[in-house]
Amino acid sequence: MELNEKTLSSQQVFNGRLLKVYLDQVELTGGGTSSREFVHHPGGVAAVALDGDGNVYLERQFRYPYHKVVTEIPAGKLEPGEDPFDAIRRELSEEIGAEAGRWDALGYIMPSVGYTDEMLYLYLARDLSFGARHLDQDEFLEPFKLPFAEALAQAADGRINDAKTVAALFRAEKLMREEADG
Repeated sequence: MELNEKTLSSQQVFNGRLLKVYLDQVELTGGGTSSREFVHHPGGVAAVALDGDGNVYLERQFRYPYHKVVTEIPAGKLEPGEDPFDAIRRELSEEIGAEAGRWDALGYIMPSVGYTDEMLYLYLARDLSFGARHLDQDEFLEPFKLPFAEALAQAADGRINDAKTVAALFRAEKLMREEADG
């Protein structure tokens, strides 16, 4: 069965600093046409930063769309043309003041396929060394560490519910389990 839709026309209806909103007309698989609204996002990166004692570095940050403080792993958006690996190294340094001696890619996720084209590239950062943090001027967050097993438990029971954090924690746990099993 053919599932693809063909774009007939595309109109940008909003152009913001971060987001662009489009209204497209599409040809449907079974014939006929429809409208599709979507948000273009430049994409982002996120990392499970794990120290030698088995702690993961998280941060609390106020997230305006939800009007609440959310617990997340260090993350940030991609700059135009930026390589995701370069971006996550920058973000880890900015947000928790860390550099990693070992990196593992955990793939990417599409956090909300119904209305945005955003893709988030996930990483596991290990062998951490720390220096000074240097947050962006408009960035306010509180880093903290938690035993990895506790962070995983909080992701499993809903105390941590940020999608990128949940996905990255479970992917990191799977990778580390596979490494331990040989």
